[in-house]
Amino acid sequence: MPDILDFGGMPLLDLISDPLRRRIRDSATAIRYRDGVFVHAHGDKKPGLSIVQSGAVQFGIVDSDGTYVSTSVMGVGHCFGEATLFAGRPRTHDAVAVGETVIDQIDKPSFDRLLDREPELARALLDATTQRLYSVLDFMDDLRRLPLILRTAKLIATMTRSAKLDGYIACNQIDLAYTLGVSRVSIGKALAELQKTDLIKLGYGKIEIPNQEILYEWIDAQLS
Repeated sequence: MPDILDFGGMPLLDLISDPLRRRIRDSATAIRYRDGVFVHAHGDKKPGLSIVQSGAVQFGIVDSDGTYVSTSVMGVGHCFGEATLFAGRPRTHDAVAVGETVIDQIDKPSFDRLLDREPELARALLDATTQRLYSVLDFMDDLRRLPLILRTAKLIATMTRSAKLDGYIACNQIDLAYTLGVSRVSIGKALAELQKTDLIKLGYGKIEIPNQEILYEWIDAQLS
């Protein structure tokens, strides 16, 4: 399971006041999921807003060979499902609980009533969605312009900041390769090059970052 990869966006619950948090909880139905249980499937059309209260949710798609490939993981405070509410679009990915997870599910009628009464919620959703869009656009620009070794380093740095763990991230080469849109062989070469420079150390199912500040400084130097 890859560590938290939310592309640097702020969790919705970090953008709202405590009173609004309580009103959101009152409008929601808290649903508990065991590890590995589907929260929703790709193509589901039922609209609603989901907010992670505990645990995490892994998003991904099933590859042509039947392999489930992760694209992102959202932790506590993050929300998803906005496109089903505002654009009437179906779910784009499968969503699976990571560990014991509790999600506040808000159906469309409840969400619409809440949004009408709470302008703070509209501002927070706009803020969170804009941050996520900005990060994704920046990520897409990197895909077009930057060499793979630098894109890989930036992705690892993003995951490190998001996961807030001390010195490592849990992930595998398949997840990194899919996220960056390259082959497993290509990502393996990029990781090997980063390891040669002592920016990372490869382990089983994880990548160690000996010194995060040095990694960030290296990335900034390459970009400049």
